[in-house]
Amino acid sequence: MYRLSYYPWLTQNVPPTEIDRQIRVFASTIASELKSRNHSSPEVEVLPPLDVPEQISQIAENKAEIALMNPLGFIFARRRNNNLSATAVALRIIDGKVGAVYFSQLYTHKKTAIRKLSDVVGKSIGYGVAYSTSNFLIPAFMLKQAGVHPLLSFNRVEFLKGHEVISRAVYEGKVDVGAGHDGVIIDLANQSGYGDAGDVLLQIGRSAPLPSDPVVVNVKDATERKRLQEALVAAGQTELGKIALKIFWGNTQGLEPIDSKAYDGLSDALSTLKLDESDLLRKITF
Repeated sequence: MYRLSYYPWLTQNVPPTEIDRQIRVFASTIASELKSRNHSSPEVEVLPPLDVPEQISQIAENKAEIALMNPLGFIFARRRNNNLSATAVALRIIDGKVGAVYFSQLYTHKKTAIRKLSDVVGKSIGYGVAYSTSNFLIPAFMLKQAGVHPLLSFNRVEFLKGHEVISRAVYEGKVDVGAGHDGVIIDLANQSGYGDAGDVLLQIGRSAPLPSDPVVVNVKDATERKRLQEALVAAGQTELGKIALKIFWGNTQGLEPIDSKAYDGLSDALSTLKLDESDLLRKITF
């Protein structure tokens, strides 16, 4: 039997009970695919959701065999347990095409005078959570590469948790700059009362392509790991699996195999920023 772990904010604007229900549907689909491959114990148990720091500990301490993770969470978990591997990656629609990468961005309201990264000095910024890839680590890395300190260059720094909260704060003028994945403006424009977000919010910086969210497995045996990878990808190709993925994981269109090396660039960003796990996983009071 496999234990499946997930963190509660896999997607925006979907009730936690529905996220959990759809993950259970997907887990059942994985089990069916394992059974069809003559697995001796194909059951998949869905564990209660844990926030990213606790989820990292959970899988690193061998308390789960499958985890739906964010990229940075995988990096930190693998540093604790080298047996972990990114086995499948979420496919999403980016720039009108389905792919295994996405982008991070920094954006502002057009009423500000900010039009490029160097203009943000002395302004305010809204990040998400410190252990997020797209709404903290990579935007901070982009700023550092542009010669802007991601914390000290601003007159106010706020950690606002979710992508939607950040984009609303920028729209409403509560912060000058927002950080997030490259779909946040479109997502906000689809919310009631924010229909003009695509016109008034402006992107001022976009990252290089980033590997999307991984399905991480904690399985030592290479043959078993390969069979589990095949079952995960196949589950995402079934009718029920496709629907479940779209609902619980940010409109994910399916899964495809991936190698853990695809996430090495995130370690480079951490090194450039001189950040480690203790910096990013500590409790922050909001």
